[in-house]
Amino acid sequence: MEKSKKEAESARKQADKYQKRMQELAPMVKDMEHMAAKFSDNPEQVLPEAGSIESGKSYREKKAKPLMEKIVKVLRSVYASYLDVSRKFDKLQLSYNRTVEKANNLSDRFHKIYTENQELKEIVRDYECVKAVLGKEKVSGIVQTEKQREQLLKEQKRAERRKQNREAR
Repeated sequence: MEKSKKEAESARKQADKYQKRMQELAPMVKDMEHMAAKFSDNPEQVLPEAGSIESGKSYREKKAKPLMEKIVKVLRSVYASYLDVSRKFDKLQLSYNRTVEKANNLSDRFHKIYTENQELKEIVRDYECVKAVLGKEKVSGIVQTEKQREQLLKEQKRAERRKQNREAR
C-alpha cells in the first residue's frame, strides 16, 4: 500500500510539473501574437509615403521591398515559433495525459489493495476469535496439521508429475 501511495504521489507530482510547463508556453504564444500585431497595423502607418519626385521603381526598391522582406522574415519567425510551441505543447499534452492515466491506474490499484487489506484484517480478527474460543495450542496444532497435509499433497503431485515426465520421454 505504501509503495502504491508513493507511486501515485509521484505520478501526481509529474502531472503537476507538466501542467506548469504548459502554463509556461502560453506567454510564448502571446509574444508571437504581439509580434504579429506589430505588422498588422494600418498599412498607411507601416508603409512609408512616396516622395514627390520618387519613381515607382525607386519606391519599390528602396521602401516597399525592404519592408516586405522584414514582414516575410517576421512571418517565417512567427510560423517557426508557432510550430515549435505547437510541437512542445503536443508532447507535453501527451506526457501529461500518460501521467494522469498512470496516476489513475495507481489510484485504482491502491484502492484494490486497501480493500484487500481490510478483508485480510477481518480474517485475522476471525482467526483471533477462534483462537480465543478454542485455545491457542489447539488452533496452532490444527494449523500445523493442515500445513503438513498441504505440503504432503504438494510433494505427491510433484512426484506424480516427475513420473509422468519420465514416462513421456
